Amino acid sequence: MRAHVSRRSLAVLAAGAAALLAAACGPGAVLTAETPDQSVAAALQTAQTTPLRAAMTGQVTLDTSSLSGLPASIRSALGKLGSGGSATGQLVQESGARRQLTASAGGSSVRLVEYDGHGYVSQDGGGYAEVSGTLPASASITSTELTTAVAALSFQDQGPATVSGVSTERYTASITVPSLEKVAQALGGSATGSTQLAPMLAMLARYVTGSGSVDLWVSIRDGSLVRGTLSGSLSVDVGAAASALAGLLAPSSGSASLPAGTLGVSLSLGFDVSDYGSSVTVTKPVATSTLPAGGAWSGMMGMGSGASI
Repeated sequence: MRAHVSRRSLAVLAAGAAALLAAACGPGAVLTAETPDQSVAAALQTAQTTPLRAAMTGQVTLDTSSLSGLPASIRSALGKLGSGGSATGQLVQESGARRQLTASAGGSSVRLVEYDGHGYVSQDGGGYAEVSGTLPASASITSTELTTAVAALSFQDQGPATVSGVSTERYTASITVPSLEKVAQALGGSATGSTQLAPMLAMLARYVTGSGSVDLWVSIRDGSLVRGTLSGSLSVDVGAAASALAGLLAPSSGSASLPAGTLGVSLSLGFDVSDYGSSVTVTKPVATSTLPAGGAWSGMMGMGSGASI
């Protein structure tokens, strides 16, 4: 994976949990967008570079009770995950070129820093390694990409609500596998891995059922993002998918060894934004080693073998 990917990862996360937790504007006096989707896209564009802090939480629950015939490697991975787990994160964004993301799960943590075109990673509080290569000059998602991605979700205005003492407008959108396909296609030029995600979703869609929803609360006074949640559940027909892919994967054993059953997954994510538009500082790390491009993302996703998610 190129260093290009690591930077776009931070840009998308800073914008609000890979576009699914996008910012939305309410119909207050300072907001001029005509529709909820236009408000969402406009606020997302601004949120990519506005100084802010965000506290994130996540919970995943797995149901593997009906699965059988799994390869040893997959059984081992599922054994480490157990029935699921939780994670927390902190995003600090000074500008579109300076961000810091810290994520913790299962007793391990990783910190990613983007600073003026350079990427750094630290795991479990250790020293920083600089990701080799210079990151691209622009990691922002374009206005056209945002507009198309948000339209795929079709946000609806649910009216005013008070969140932590702040008057907000609440927006919601339903999430389906087809809508996620459209989002991945729209963000193909910017979002992390979305060029690979779109065809993968298209291939898996026939074996996956489920749905979810996004809820967003945005300050009516200034249009700033206050809170966002994402929840959903899905069921993957592992047996049918494995049978369909058997020819491509060329398994070493016969068809009797193919896995069977379904995998159930429930997911909930949330974030709260603070210090929006205020003075936020990200400190440039002092690197003690160099990491090949892509290693930062691999380290972030790995978080040690005992990570909950």
